[in-house]
Order: sequence, then structure tokens, then C-alpha cells
Amino acid sequence: MQPHIYKFSKLQLSKHKVIYLALLIIFVILIIFAFYNDLSTKKRITTWRNVGEVTPKSLLKKVVTKKSTRYLDISSIKVMRISLNGANNLYIFDYGSPQFCGAGGCLYSVYNYSGKTLLEFIANPKLPKPQKLIKVGENVNQGFPCLNITQITDTHKLLSQTEFCYQNGHYVPLNKNFITEKNE
Repeated sequence: MQPHIYKFSKLQLSKHKVIYLALLIIFVILIIFAFYNDLSTKKRITTWRNVGEVTPKSLLKKVVTKKSTRYLDISSIKVMRISLNGANNLYIFDYGSPQFCGAGGCLYSVYNYSGKTLLEFIANPKLPKPQKLIKVGENVNQGFPCLNITQITDTHKLLSQTEFCYQNGHYVPLNKNFITEKNE
């Protein structure tokens, strides 16, 4: 069997065959990279960023105008941008301002790229460490991902998760589940 391997290693390729082989390898690498990149963007890892980093100026102007208050500090606003496949983005605003907080929590707003309010809700951002206030759900309706909002309850170590899905121009609550703090 060794003589056959030895003959294979002495195989000579012409200059054209080497070029075609190199192009084929590059093409396969690009396909694998594109497939991996597509899978990684579907995970939709989202984080809060400073408003100026991710928000178009025209959208920010509309949001600030709608939420006009004398002492709104724009630098305290955090935004979570959610990229949509084949469409513009969603923007979730955390105003970071005492004027938008009360006993039940703070105001959060979800806008589309053009500045239309799709959802407003009050939530308490203080959750146990591994929990996230807002997660992008697996379900998609009319091209928009569902949003899962987690909140603490009055029952010790019990959290509620409400799924909001896009329907007829805005987000509506669809499902509510209860989980313990140990989950996730």
C-alpha cells in the first residue's frame, strides 16, 4: 500500500490546475464563512449601547420630541438595536431618567427606523444576574421578531416572561410564562 501513496505524492499538477485548485479552495472558504456568519447573526445577541452609537439622528430627534421633558439628558439614554433580516432595524430605548421611572419600574419604548412607536412598557430593570430584561425571541411575525420581557414577581425566586409579538403595526402581548431564577 505504501508504494501507491508514494506515487500519489509525486503527482504533478500543471500551472492551470494549481490556479483552479486555489480558486476552488478560496471559494469553499468564502461559502463556509458566509454560512457561519449567517448562523451567528440569527442568534441576535443584543446589548445596550449609548444612544449616539447606534441611533440615526433623525430617529433620535423624533424620539426626543415625543418624549419632550425639560431635563431629559440625552447622554443617559441607552438603546438596544435589533437588526431585522431584509428590513430596517428596531430600536429599544431605555431613557435612564428619573422622569420616566416610578414605583412599578421605568419606561421603555420600541421604535422602528422611521420613528413609529411599536411598543411602550414599564419594567423593573433590576433582575437577578443571569437574567436579561429584554431578549429577542425565536418567533417572527410579519417580519418582526417577538420580544421576551422578563420581570420579577412578588413570589420569591419566581420570574415572569411575557412574549410580545408584532401584529398589525405594533407589538401585542401573546404568551406569559413563569420561571424560577435557577433557569437559564
